[in-house]
Amino acid sequence: MRLDHTYQQRQFGRSLRRLREQARIDTTEAAVRTKIDVDKLNRIERGQPPTHHELTAILDTYGLLYEDWQPYLRRLDHARKRGWWRTYGLPQNHFAGIEDDAILVREFQLGLIPEPLQTGPYIRTVLAASRRPHHPNEPAVRLRRQQRLTDDNPRRYHVVIDEAALTTPLPDNEITRAQLRHILDMATLPNITVQVITRAAGPHHGRKGSFQLLTFPEPETDPLLHVPHIAGESYENDPDATGAAQRLFRQLSTLALGQDESWQWIAQLATEPRSAR
Repeated sequence: MRLDHTYQQRQFGRSLRRLREQARIDTTEAAVRTKIDVDKLNRIERGQPPTHHELTAILDTYGLLYEDWQPYLRRLDHARKRGWWRTYGLPQNHFAGIEDDAILVREFQLGLIPEPLQTGPYIRTVLAASRRPHHPNEPAVRLRRQQRLTDDNPRRYHVVIDEAALTTPLPDNEITRAQLRHILDMATLPNITVQVITRAAGPHHGRKGSFQLLTFPEPETDPLLHVPHIAGESYENDPDATGAAQRLFRQLSTLALGQDESWQWIAQLATEPRSAR
């Protein structure tokens, strides 16, 4: 599945589709009457922002009174607004933009500290060791993304971290200690739940890889499954796939240590981050 538009853009496209359906006009007729190609009209309803001229043609065709146009014109300005991630030289469909409007993120992380909890030194160390190319602004982007956890309307974040991600040693032992202390600090926030799944939990399907479940405001009631992999990343919103991922996350959360136990486990590890457990 390819995602090219933010939640706000998708939401705006849905509102235009509802107007068309309320006017009892199909896309073929709408394309003829608005003089907008039917393929583009479909893309607009999926989230591609129209031009100002296209929007006024759409609203007029769907029978909306002129005095009722202003909310849609304002929403178009918002949908076309340049996302903060674009100032870092990233494309519109970068994960930072997809994630930005999520109100809940559930994550299982198998091999690395989860990006929403990474410190600057940890980010730079991991990127330096990676053989995959990365954007030069990647460290700054990751830190900027983390602001959604502490802003005025913070996102809820529930993460289950595999023991391996926390015990992998880094070249600088102090970076490891500081990273673990940062996780402990973040775990005290009311919107953040951190759990550790230890080797004692035994085999489980989470060993197949890390994943995230992103939940957006209504009407997108089904979560979006985000799976990073060696060739990049993939998205899936098929109910069967997202349902399986939700069941797996619940299973992993059950297998993991509770919140308090996890905090104590990480606190103990922070005193000797290279010790074998």
